[in-house]
Amino acid sequence: MRRAALVRQSMLSGIGLRADMTSGQWTMRYERLAIWAQAEWKQRHGDQPFQLVWASESCGNQLAQSRINEQRRLRNRAHFINVEQIPCDQVIPISEYTVPGRKAVLGESVGAFVFRFGHPAGDFEVLYVSSYYRDDDPNIVAVVLVPPEQLDVWVHFESLCNEVVRRPSRRQDVYIIGGTNAYFKPTVDWDEVILPQSLKDDLRSDMEAFFKEGVPIYQELNLAPFRKLLLVGPPGTGKTMLCAAMARLALKKKRVVVYVSGADDDGASFHKIHHALNVVANAGYPVLLIVEEIDVYLRKDDKARILNVLDGLESPNNPRGALLLATTNYPEVIDERIAKRPGRMDRILFIPPIQDEKLAAQMLEHYMGPQWRAEHGEVVPHLVGQTGAFVREVALHARMLAAHLNRRFVDLPTLRQSISSLSNQLSTGDDLMPRRIMGFGNSSPHGNGFGVADAAESEPAREVEALDE
Repeated sequence: MRRAALVRQSMLSGIGLRADMTSGQWTMRYERLAIWAQAEWKQRHGDQPFQLVWASESCGNQLAQSRINEQRRLRNRAHFINVEQIPCDQVIPISEYTVPGRKAVLGESVGAFVFRFGHPAGDFEVLYVSSYYRDDDPNIVAVVLVPPEQLDVWVHFESLCNEVVRRPSRRQDVYIIGGTNAYFKPTVDWDEVILPQSLKDDLRSDMEAFFKEGVPIYQELNLAPFRKLLLVGPPGTGKTMLCAAMARLALKKKRVVVYVSGADDDGASFHKIHHALNVVANAGYPVLLIVEEIDVYLRKDDKARILNVLDGLESPNNPRGALLLATTNYPEVIDERIAKRPGRMDRILFIPPIQDEKLAAQMLEHYMGPQWRAEHGEVVPHLVGQTGAFVREVALHARMLAAHLNRRFVDLPTLRQSISSLSNQLSTGDDLMPRRIMGFGNSSPHGNGFGVADAAESEPAREVEALDE
């Protein structure tokens, strides 16, 4: 994937600065691009006037350049002719790629380009150049030189590029922003999610009610139809599985599903959230936006921007509706700036560990599969207060132990051995691993806010209402 900078000239180049060795002045990255572009324009067009304006990074995207056909009609009776990449000593051309199917596809790119357009008054060129803003920042800065009388034509063309890049196709898999793949197909069926039925029904009905009846209500109030749900709970309680099942339900309803991933070299950055919001706003279809572990995006520099999104100042205005489904393992991120500010999160739902023996038995039987035997029910009381991930590992470990001993089935002593082994492993891990404190707020003075450490003693599945004070 992308390497934002192939060569680090100095520490100052890392923050978008470079020394002009003749004058001793420091210039910003965009200034260097503009200086180069003006010199290139003069060499190509002499004293022909131009307008220097900021440009969208989408115009350099290989996907946009390949999908906008030559002779595409534009406003003011103009049309697109072609695009040519040209050398630029200020930028090393480099592209991202994705693999949506079997073939790699080039996408986001930086470099210098000449866009050519036809017009009844005479053909004209637009000079475009873009670069990564700095070494450690995935954001792109781009400028363009346009004949002043053709600025409207360029604005129309730029909007087409934005639409191509930001509008996902409606397909039966999830559109990924970040990560190593462009799409993935969710395989978790709704019935496979073993959680309190009331919680599942509540979450599913919330999504359906929003897209069916809620969107018109938002529009009547002149609000962007953007609903925000936060799933909170200890690791392993089933939040990821629940998101995958919700994604599959949304795809069955012909909705677009967008997933923000921190799995690539850029990690968790607001750039990805911003990209996702643009995709959501331009989708043209109802959208389910999934952001897992949202707390890792709440770094100090990004707090204000995240709050603006939650407040609605930068919310995507998709007329078909957008539902944000976010998760966190660390409920201390929910401080007063979220929980006590109406509208920042419409609902906060707690996903608990296993609360009763009925649910524990159902989960153990599911993961034991054909190995399930009635005698296994004797260990069920030991699973109450544990997470679904723990039960899954107990079943898997027990089946592996039986296979290692050349047994055709898992007997009760083997299952008990598996529980004991994993319980000891978790106890050792708790002693060795410090708790992570991230997000907007610190831990509660009483411990862990919502109580990650005390999750086994928490109340049954409940919803924490966003306060209206």
